[in-house]
Amino acid sequence: MSPTSQDQFQSPLTLGPDDDRSLASLEQIPNKDTEWDEERRNREPIPAEADDVNALSLSVDRQSSYLGATSIKAAFLVMLKVAPLLRSYLIPPSTNNKSNLSDCTKALPESMEVKASDSKIPWSSEGQTLIDSYFNRVQILIPMLDEASFRADYLKGQRCDAPWLALLNMVFAMGSIAANKSDDYSHLNYYNQAKEQLPLDCFGSSHLETLQALALMGGFYLHYLNRPNMANALLGAALRMACAMGLHKENLDTQHSSQLVVELRRRTWWSLFCLDTWASTTIGRPSMGRWGSAITIQSPKGQDSSVLSQQTGIVPLIENIKFCKIATQIQDLLAQIPLLRHEDRTNLDNQLVDWYDSLPWILRSTEPCPESIYTARCVMKWRYQNLRIVLHRPVLLDLANRGTNLPPSVEELAAISQCQRIAKQTIEDIGREFTPNQMLGWMGVWFMYQASMVPLVTIFWEHRNKAIVLEYQSQIETVLCAIDVMSEWSLAARRSREVISKMYEASKQPNMKDSAGEVDRQDTTQLDMLGVLSFDQRSIWGDFDGMSWGEFTEGLDEASMGLQYSEPGLRSWWAV
Repeated sequence: MSPTSQDQFQSPLTLGPDDDRSLASLEQIPNKDTEWDEERRNREPIPAEADDVNALSLSVDRQSSYLGATSIKAAFLVMLKVAPLLRSYLIPPSTNNKSNLSDCTKALPESMEVKASDSKIPWSSEGQTLIDSYFNRVQILIPMLDEASFRADYLKGQRCDAPWLALLNMVFAMGSIAANKSDDYSHLNYYNQAKEQLPLDCFGSSHLETLQALALMGGFYLHYLNRPNMANALLGAALRMACAMGLHKENLDTQHSSQLVVELRRRTWWSLFCLDTWASTTIGRPSMGRWGSAITIQSPKGQDSSVLSQQTGIVPLIENIKFCKIATQIQDLLAQIPLLRHEDRTNLDNQLVDWYDSLPWILRSTEPCPESIYTARCVMKWRYQNLRIVLHRPVLLDLANRGTNLPPSVEELAAISQCQRIAKQTIEDIGREFTPNQMLGWMGVWFMYQASMVPLVTIFWEHRNKAIVLEYQSQIETVLCAIDVMSEWSLAARRSREVISKMYEASKQPNMKDSAGEVDRQDTTQLDMLGVLSFDQRSIWGDFDGMSWGEFTEGLDEASMGLQYSEPGLRSWWAV
């Protein structure tokens, strides 16, 4: 698939006064005094829980980083407009944050001092278990590493160079997450060890292993710790490092390059490409040119069984590359204007459907398969469904937000119906397909939360239609039950369930729609006064596109997570 010019899509690139319909008011640009939540966490330790892209604490604070109208924030603001009393209903009881902090920290591991070390890491059964977990549940999604050579280097235990130590510890960190339940924090020590091997100077490195370590850190791990802006910046830097190393260009001189090296370069570049796409398609920000005609590197081949050993393991990446190219088109168009023309929206949706229908049998079948393939099947399907929701959801939000001012068109009703149908299917599929491991729990709760916003918005919007309300209430009940099942395998599950449950209970209140008002920038001041704002700067939940809900009474505490910094200058860098 070659890069597609956006000129082929006819959706306007700017919003005129007649085209706005209030969705533009759902985009809030940070003011000059805005302070990232991730920055403040290091100065004001608080109780916290970790999640990928959902912010779920509620307290008075100003907004955080920029989010577009395709984010979860937009859905939340629409519900506040449709049901203004939802604001006061969701104000949490007053609590003493400091007492909560002391209660939370008692059960958590003490902070561990981490000193830079160039010592060799000898083989151990624990390390072997973490590596096994990584290659079984993480490598299938981003197969950057040559498993055979990586295992051989670890078995020998002779390497002590910084690129190797950084990569090994990041593999340990991700392997620890994949192997354990969400109440295990041993991954933090490995993360801190990896970070000690990645000073600012590492961005001038040409070591592939340094790049791979940064990819794991910015593409996965920092999202797990709920540091999305830091993750976004780090992965952006990694992509530029990859360009400096020439990974975006296909090497025409294959006579002097082994097939292994060529394949590793391809896999690393496209893994970075996919990680960046996955992290940013639901936040309303532009892609910043991650894909274009200047990128000539070919997709991985996986045709030679002697190269990187496992042929099957490369299939998901090859298909994910195709998906992410479509997703990048969608991201850039929605970042310009979330309300696409019906023809453009249908075109993009058809591309996604064709992609999924064309997947190899092993990725679409429901037949028994190795755990790694099953993980890839589930995550790829849920991500595909989520992107289709994101594509159509602005129409639902626009129609709910504008009320009865303009009657819906046939095309708008069709888009809303499609969005609702996909959300329902997503909820059912995740509830049925989840198996107990933290990779699927982490992803499952995140996509379930995204999908649940559709029935929630519909319940508030269609509150007078009892038949419709009952149907979508049933979906929310399914969501709550599914999240209960996943609770041990997702750090975000408990708070996600609380958010959905609070909104669900609020929707049942008979006076919830006694008044209505337009959502605009003045409403954000009212939200601030009420203690209901799209972001809580003092919370680890301040994420890309989530909402803030409730004071914390349990969870991770930054001060007790063992996040260490060896140099004062590095502290400010890693805390961005």
